[in-house]
Amino acid sequence: MAYDLIAFDMDGTLLDTKKRVSPSTLEAIHAAVGTGKVVAIATGRSPSMVLPYRELLPEVTYAICTSGAHLLDLRGNRLLAESAIDETAIPQLLETHRGRDVMLEIFSGTEAYDPAGSFDHLDRYGLQEFHDMFVRVCHEVDDIESWILEHASSIAKYIVHPLVGEDALDVLEKIKVRDIPVEAAFSQANSLELSPKGVSKGSALKDLCALLDIPVEKSVAVGDSGNDLEMLRAAGLGIAMSNASPDVLDAANVTVADNDNGGCAEAVYDYLLG
Repeated sequence: MAYDLIAFDMDGTLLDTKKRVSPSTLEAIHAAVGTGKVVAIATGRSPSMVLPYRELLPEVTYAICTSGAHLLDLRGNRLLAESAIDETAIPQLLETHRGRDVMLEIFSGTEAYDPAGSFDHLDRYGLQEFHDMFVRVCHEVDDIESWILEHASSIAKYIVHPLVGEDALDVLEKIKVRDIPVEAAFSQANSLELSPKGVSKGSALKDLCALLDIPVEKSVAVGDSGNDLEMLRAAGLGIAMSNASPDVLDAANVTVADNDNGGCAEAVYDYLLG
């Protein structure tokens, strides 16, 4: 089948381990756009974390952000769609990890918010590679729980980062038992990402394809972690990076090289343009 659109996850996929976009990836994107293909980003990052890459990726037109809760037109600098978690779920989510040493990361509107002082202890939660980004674009909040309750109606994503060596499976189990209306996925550093019910990168990919009048069967999705699973399943072709988690490797139709060795360029030349 001929494909018309490709959507790349960012961390672990489009970005290498040093958080750069390789020349081979930029060349492949240029080649794809030159033949009329649509290139999009599909990331768990907030819009504020994606916009700094706009100049580096001028040929990427659309961005699925916040694991599907936001859809951006990067060229027009427009927010095309947004979703928020049911505000009645927010107090329940706070109770699922009370007493645990976790770092919360909250996306409200298009911005990201974290507890004050947490940027100095990111290594405790396996997030040190994101230090520069956190400092540059995230907002620190003195009393994160009170802030969350005050902004319960506008929270698009609720992330629980456990300590290195621990997991958040007990938090997920409480969410399931209490039937809290959110979507859950694991991502970077064993973090638990909670999104609005029914919202994922997969649902946003379908919405983007509908907006562009492209059958979703003619889309390609490339990713590496748990929050990419629904997108890989929704696309006509799901591609896993070779550095992907086992569940992503199992779900993908094909696998390409890792994010340090030209995997994204391989996805473009062999599958989008092949």
